[in-house]
Amino acid sequence: MHMHDRAQYELNSSLRWRPVQGKDASVAPVFGTADEETAIALLDQEQEQEQEQSNRLPETPQLTVEWRDLALRVSVTSSKSEGGSSVLEKVILQDANGVARPGELVAVMGPSGAGKSSLLDCLSGRNRNTEGSILINGIAGWTLGHRKLVAYAMQDELFHATLTVREHLLFQARLRLGGYISRQRCASRVDAVIEELGLSTCRETLIGGWMLRGISGGERKRLAFASEILTNPAVLFVDEPTSGLDSCMARAVVQQLKQLAAKRTVITAIHQPSSEVYALFDRLYLLAEGMTVYEGPASEAIEHFATLGLPCPQFMNPADHFMEQLVVLERATDNEGLARVQRLKDAWAEQQQKRRAKQPCSDSIPKAKASLITEDSVDVVVYNMEVEGRDDDEQVLKKRAAHTTSYENSRLSLWGQVEVLAHRNALRLARDPMAFRLQVLQTFIFAFLLGFIYLQLQVDQKGIRNFAGAFFYIVTDQVYSASMPAIISVPLELPIVYRELDVGLYNIGAWFLAKNLCELPTQLALPTLNLVPIYVLIFGIFGSPGLIVFLQMLILLVALNSSCVAFGYAVSCICRRVDIAPIVGNIVIMPLLLLGGLFVDPERVPAMFRWLEVITPFKYGYFGFMRVFWRSVANVPCNLEDATASDCSPMTGHDVLLSYDIPDQSVWSDVWSLVMLSLFFRVLGYAALHLSVSRM
Repeated sequence: MHMHDRAQYELNSSLRWRPVQGKDASVAPVFGTADEETAIALLDQEQEQEQEQSNRLPETPQLTVEWRDLALRVSVTSSKSEGGSSVLEKVILQDANGVARPGELVAVMGPSGAGKSSLLDCLSGRNRNTEGSILINGIAGWTLGHRKLVAYAMQDELFHATLTVREHLLFQARLRLGGYISRQRCASRVDAVIEELGLSTCRETLIGGWMLRGISGGERKRLAFASEILTNPAVLFVDEPTSGLDSCMARAVVQQLKQLAAKRTVITAIHQPSSEVYALFDRLYLLAEGMTVYEGPASEAIEHFATLGLPCPQFMNPADHFMEQLVVLERATDNEGLARVQRLKDAWAEQQQKRRAKQPCSDSIPKAKASLITEDSVDVVVYNMEVEGRDDDEQVLKKRAAHTTSYENSRLSLWGQVEVLAHRNALRLARDPMAFRLQVLQTFIFAFLLGFIYLQLQVDQKGIRNFAGAFFYIVTDQVYSASMPAIISVPLELPIVYRELDVGLYNIGAWFLAKNLCELPTQLALPTLNLVPIYVLIFGIFGSPGLIVFLQMLILLVALNSSCVAFGYAVSCICRRVDIAPIVGNIVIMPLLLLGGLFVDPERVPAMFRWLEVITPFKYGYFGFMRVFWRSVANVPCNLEDATASDCSPMTGHDVLLSYDIPDQSVWSDVWSLVMLSLFFRVLGYAALHLSVSRM
């Protein structure tokens, strides 16, 4: 605020500026310099506090998650011995009941295949094909507005290996919170999370991966937690946080979860923890064959098993003891194990029935009244734990439904997503230059090979075929060298893309556009590095075609490269598997190569295959090079050996084109055809990718 603006303000009793109203506006009081400076300082401080308040994340709401009579069934296809197959229904979860409260670390345990991960998927809303009830503070079900309240740390950590820990979190914060808080606040939030999860020592270390050393396994787990708690979620689901870790590292990771549970609800699926890790659990949920065998305080589980005649030995890890009782080695032969597990399930079901009989009309969780933190906040809802009548349920649901639209407000706009994703891709490529260096090396090898084979070609009638072969080789090399890396690159990135799409960080269109924009410099650089040595070696430094012909060839080659990269994207987006996409790419390329205009007379092509000529980049690239060069040649003389031959007659470049059945027209028609092919293949690839994402 400038001084002339402050002239119409006065200082109130609390030393805060306020506008002068009415007649007093023309005779604003004059203050001393000290008073004025004090007032200005207070006003600036207040503005900074308001700005900080507007950028601050809302407090974490306290959410209790309860599930009642939860069931999950899937259809599986089984083969018959007599041939054919049948569809059977497999029970994954049945009559699952439990509760997870804020401030408690809830561990879901059970043998492999017991349904631990499936339970987390159902509770988090990732799998909605369930029966039963999921209550959030007594209100049924997750809504769209709740999505930002939930975070899910998967068992397999997926990171870009060439990013540092802080860079990864910065990009995550921008994508998750960029539409709600400023970049500076995103960076502050990242630094706070790094400090909270003990990642300060490796904040500038590359994450690493296959053939690239990086952070340790425990740090990767904590980085996965850090990515999820950036939004300050109220409920955190963690699947197998200790898999692949030694006992010491596993204890450190679970201790971190214990600290996170102090402010939120944390539910983790864990296979067989050590006794030290088990001691950190507040609540235990045991599953066997998809059914609950115990749910309650972890410290009381030993007593429960003892009452069933299955006491835990004195010096034995309780988790190991539980697993021994719940595991069935072989269903066909382990009758004792089957009977034991059935007894555990029956005993828990009976205990639950008795508990419900004692309290038939009470709910374990009171109804909750929802209220917004602020009108402009993210979709974070504070639930006041007040018992309300059913008459208020409709009003609560209306409030929640109206507030779900604010979920999108925390995300970046489409162009904001494109900017962040393109920046991330560019940084990744810059950190891993080996792929680009190999492409450059390949470009130079084939360029010099071709240049020395066709060194200083003579423009005469005997060399016409050599020029045609050289031009078609340039096109073929460009098609393969541009399309194959693109065919492989998309499937390699898709696991991370699918994971981030599932979280809702961005939409698939933003990622696809960012990938295309980020790789444009490569599509300009490689054709240039390819054409320069070829042009110099074939035509000489001061070759007769001239600069105009070189520039036209370069534009044509860039358009060809772009269309081939787009073709690679289309194939990879349709196949989406790194082992299948290259094979399919070769299968498609070979017919396009045959119809490229050199090997087969177009009139000899069967009518059912002629439509392929429209989509083959070989044809437009080959015809384009032939047109650019031969249209610049006025006279094609006979070579010296045949100069006196009677069958040698003078030719022009136009005659050469006619002899190859190439219409004598401008090269720009081929350039535009390649541009249209580039757009067509990109649209096709995006459509295939969008379709696969919509089916997730």
